[in-house]
Amino acid sequence: MSEYRLPIPTAAPDNVVAKLPPVFRVQSISRLPLDNHCVLNRAGLFHERASLMVEWPSRKVDVRLGAGCLVSIRWLGRPVSLGGAVRISRLVVLGRPEASLDLFQTIPTVWVKERTLVRRASALWQRLPVHFQHLFNAIFWDSRRLHRYLVGASSLKGHHSCVHGNLWHTLEVAEQALRMAQGQPLACPEVLLMAALLHDAGKADEYRLGYSGLELTTRGKLVGHRNTIIEWIAAAIAHARIALPESHYLGLIHALTSARGAPDWLGLREPCTLDAVLLSAADRLSGQIELMARHSPAEAGFGRFHPHLRGRPYVVGAAF
Repeated sequence: MSEYRLPIPTAAPDNVVAKLPPVFRVQSISRLPLDNHCVLNRAGLFHERASLMVEWPSRKVDVRLGAGCLVSIRWLGRPVSLGGAVRISRLVVLGRPEASLDLFQTIPTVWVKERTLVRRASALWQRLPVHFQHLFNAIFWDSRRLHRYLVGASSLKGHHSCVHGNLWHTLEVAEQALRMAQGQPLACPEVLLMAALLHDAGKADEYRLGYSGLELTTRGKLVGHRNTIIEWIAAAIAHARIALPESHYLGLIHALTSARGAPDWLGLREPCTLDAVLLSAADRLSGQIELMARHSPAEAGFGRFHPHLRGRPYVVGAAF
């Protein structure tokens, strides 16, 4: 009699797990004691594509695991939901920046409720070359810094001086600068976009909420956002060992630090690249438009005075 050998069937891959994103951001975490000297961990995880509650027992508490950090899930066989939470093996904290992760896909709704801003930021980040994506992620891998970058204002009492003002202004500058660079062979869109995303990033550590509203931090008073972002770039490159092309590095630093009309003794350089010129123009334009829109009348005529406008904005009425 012929002998037939059939292959041993293997477990089919779990389609639900396969469709989940590989990285989540922790929204909340709680720990409850168990009878056998263990701890029951329960965490709420967020990604733009999926949100879920997970739980797992452990004998030790991972002190690195807290709200805001980025994690990947280690599954415990086929996922099973118990009491509204999916039982897993554990969460692994991602300590080193990953170039391929779009951080804007991990921004919880509680951080930024206006999801249009998040989608615009994500679309811009995806246009960056890999080395600039890596640099951006290395700078903002710290969830507290990223939160301040997304939530903070762009000025104390000037343009975009509101919650999410710095993000709003940054997106306007980046989008406007790219439009101005279209058809310009002297421009480097990659450098221009990265510079636009970072030009006011240092303001995340420049302002704080005081007793009478927004005020400058000690770093804001002594260092300023322009020097802060250069410090962050240097630290990120060294820590994450990012290999930036020399031309892109110099172009980025020049766009972020050059200033027209600065006295020679300050040691600043005049804008020498079209990217630096376009960034400065887009920056001023965004600020002026927001201030004028906020202080202009509903119809034709003069609006309200603002010192940064050096007067009252005027709206031209329709011709009759």
